[in-house]
Amino acid sequence: MMLFCSIILGGILTTACQQTEVTSSSQNSTVNTPHPVRSPAKRPVIPPPELTTLAPAPTESASPSPPSQPSQVSSSKPATASKPTAKPAAGRVASLALPPKPPQTSPRVPIRVAITQPSPYLVIGASTPATVMDQQGQLVTNLTASSAENFVLQGGQLQIGSTKAPNIVWVKSESESGLIYVSGRWYRGAVQVVANNGKLLGINHVDMESYLYSVVGSEMPASWPIEALKSQAIAARSYALAHIARPFSPLYDLGDTQRWQAYKGVETETNSTLVAVEETAGIVLSHNGAVVESLYAASESIVRDVHKGFGMSQNGANQLARKQYSFQQILAHFYPGTKLAWLQFSS
Repeated sequence: MMLFCSIILGGILTTACQQTEVTSSSQNSTVNTPHPVRSPAKRPVIPPPELTTLAPAPTESASPSPPSQPSQVSSSKPATASKPTAKPAAGRVASLALPPKPPQTSPRVPIRVAITQPSPYLVIGASTPATVMDQQGQLVTNLTASSAENFVLQGGQLQIGSTKAPNIVWVKSESESGLIYVSGRWYRGAVQVVANNGKLLGINHVDMESYLYSVVGSEMPASWPIEALKSQAIAARSYALAHIARPFSPLYDLGDTQRWQAYKGVETETNSTLVAVEETAGIVLSHNGAVVESLYAASESIVRDVHKGFGMSQNGANQLARKQYSFQQILAHFYPGTKLAWLQFSS
């Protein structure tokens, strides 16, 4: 299924699950198919990290443990926005205006995240019963709750436990609340396993907002003020959309490290990161009608040295939030010349 989206500002938004460029009008977009109103997200129940496997799984803890410091640097050169103008003068607080919220619910945009390095084998399990399917949707094998199997390449053939499988399979929970375990971490959504160049790659297919629940907590301490977390959510959403439009690989949009945005599955989700994402759902940074690739880093000096002054300082966002700046003021400070917009289905 192809997802067409637009932003309510006019111009072009290049973002789709098949990277399709679409135009939008200056008026509010309409929805072809009604989208149900979402209930507030809840933190998932995270099973114990140790599963029954035929080979030792990594020993990383799967319990929530937000980092004490933000990532040092995220992403690369901006491609969809001009460089910033001068920061607002001291004592004068600029704020990005938010257009009226459209009546339609913001779309759940799919994103593909590489969550493993190429490896000769992966340990994959599920918190609830799950299925392993081939590309045509035919059942390959089942995974029982709270257990895992080795996914191994033997003689160029993927083998799941004792079951031979095609070289591309999908692991999906049978329950909406189910989580998928991949070599030490738990994830929402589905996981695609691809045999490529003699190695296996795990790719998490998940909707944007669920992805951001983890990114916000991976990139910024969840104990920081909610306005800083909201600023992080909007910056991370805009950055991710830019990479959906310009994917790193035919197989996935971006990776899970600081080279892109840190993403650690549900272990970095907290109540505050869920609130920050849900209360900014569908809001993106825009410039000239396009989504901004909103770079950011831990400090102002890193933003200056690595991103040539374009981007948000996460520590700076924290300091501004502690001075009672709103997320709109924080984003105006770090991304001057941009606007806020709502992501919507295209008519």
